[in-house]
Amino acid sequence: MKNKKILTLILILVTLEVINSVISFGQRAGMITRGTISKHILISNGPKGPVQGGESAVTDMILMKDGWVYGSTKATWGAMNCHIFRTDGEKVEHILNLTSEFAGQTSINDLCVGKGINCIVIDSLRGKIYGVTYPSGHLFCYDIKLRSTKDFGEIMTPWRVVDLGRVSWRGVPKVLMIDDAGVVYFSTYYHKEISMTKQELMKGGSSTYSSSSGGLIYRLAPGDEQPVFTGAVIPTQKGMDSDPLYENGIASAIRARDGGFWCGTINDGFLFKFHPSTSTVINKGKAFQYWNLKSLAYGGDRKLYMLGGRDEDNSWILCYDPTIGSIDCLGWPDNTAQCSVICADAKGRILIAENLRHSFIWVYELSK
Repeated sequence: MKNKKILTLILILVTLEVINSVISFGQRAGMITRGTISKHILISNGPKGPVQGGESAVTDMILMKDGWVYGSTKATWGAMNCHIFRTDGEKVEHILNLTSEFAGQTSINDLCVGKGINCIVIDSLRGKIYGVTYPSGHLFCYDIKLRSTKDFGEIMTPWRVVDLGRVSWRGVPKVLMIDDAGVVYFSTYYHKEISMTKQELMKGGSSTYSSSSGGLIYRLAPGDEQPVFTGAVIPTQKGMDSDPLYENGIASAIRARDGGFWCGTINDGFLFKFHPSTSTVINKGKAFQYWNLKSLAYGGDRKLYMLGGRDEDNSWILCYDPTIGSIDCLGWPDNTAQCSVICADAKGRILIAENLRHSFIWVYELSK
């Protein structure tokens, strides 16, 4: 009887150990494997603070010359205010409630002011600001000196897509790139009506059909009246180039230190390099199963860090080492983190910002 009790106790202990191992493994699965998350800093301040619940979803961050990383937010969950804040990786300071200055403005995109601006790029040498409106998809240029705006027209008639009850307009560029010559680059869809041949008409159907292709890179040079196709196409999983649900375009871009631009795609999550001088695309592949490489940043170790994942799902941190050409998935900061942007701080650490009701900034310390 005594031996039976001992055996039962051993079985219980073994079972508990197995359960504990499974739970521990479940908690570890997907977590950061190299480097560490040293802290996470809350952006929202609660009901009495300047940034309340629903007002802290981060849209962009940028490191400025004063050593601070400045960030912008949008209103979510029925909130009305958007803000500008700054962080040094240790604390967050509130700068401005933008909605109090510009009534009705509930979101800041690319740290710019104004309803309907989707992405911008600045040609500081020539004093011009290029932008794309949302959802109408018009490319425009603002001349800072003349204070005049030139509309280059609709880049593409956007697709209205309803996905999980949410409405979005696909085909509108999310990123603009500009080179030293002031040439602007972006990706969008090409859409046209094609007349059917006599043989096709004899088989039935209408006299025309639509042909669409996504991920095409266009350029607009100074003095051009309209964008032209460069001949370059972003890496795309076969058969996905014309599907409006899985949007085919560039989600993020950053200047490459050895020339060109590093870019991340929306629908497949590919990393590629675009060389404007030759309109060449070099695909580096992908290192995680999801899509949308939505933010890129260089760390203090000179490696390229990437944020990937769908907006309503786990966010993954990836790393590309240019010295050996390898791309790796490092994991996620937390299994509930839904992040929108990353940025390197003055110490070279990677700041990872959430887009939730109560958002955190995760500080990723690079591995030695």
